[in-house]
Amino acid sequence: MNQEQLKILKEQNPFAALHDLISDLIMQDIISFRIAPGTRLVESALAEGFGVSRSPVRAALEKLHHKGYLYQTDRHFYVKEFSEKEYRDLSDLSRMIEPYAAGEAARKLTDAQLGQLYDMAYELQRLYHLATGETISDSFMPLMDMEYQFHTLLVNAAGNDVISRIFEDYKYRILYYRSYILTNPPADVLDILANDHILICDTLKLRDPDMAIAVVKRHLSVSKLVIQSSRILECEWGNEEDVTAQKMG
Repeated sequence: MNQEQLKILKEQNPFAALHDLISDLIMQDIISFRIAPGTRLVESALAEGFGVSRSPVRAALEKLHHKGYLYQTDRHFYVKEFSEKEYRDLSDLSRMIEPYAAGEAARKLTDAQLGQLYDMAYELQRLYHLATGETISDSFMPLMDMEYQFHTLLVNAAGNDVISRIFEDYKYRILYYRSYILTNPPADVLDILANDHILICDTLKLRDPDMAIAVVKRHLSVSKLVIQSSRILECEWGNEEDVTAQKMG
């Protein structure tokens, strides 16, 4: 994480806000575990590493805090640790909301929404195939962004505003846990996930609520099984040392 990476990202996204670009770069290091859970993020060190003032860094950290990647204590930001209880709670909530939403979406979604979901599903397939190669770290942010968009549109297509608001509140946190799958994926898991989203779309196209519910339940179960078998929830991360300008990247 350095000035050169930020420069490249600026060139690729000329109209993006600076704090959004910085947030994306920090998130890449969190998701890929280059910054371990429990690590304190020091604004001054981050600003020095990126070659910017502290204001956009502060805004980037606040954005990550809002998304559930960081927690704040005594005005300092820390990378949030994994919690077995939190994951089980989030997973239970996800299994109640997302399959139900898929069933409702099978009845209610428009052809335009289905088309959008298909476009996202094929892009996810492409990104998951990229993630099986040596460039896996380059796929983290595009994959996570597309996962957010796909699942958000699927839930919103159910036409239930209350469920959409609940999903909005927890989606970043549950996908943070699911992102661990990309760091050390078991054999064939990425291939399964690459095709799962297209299967969900195919089921929605049939307008069969029961089938849509079953397919989304299976999709969520794959992620849950990988996370539980990885033993990541049992790790004792402890308090890591601060992120300094020298350690970035």
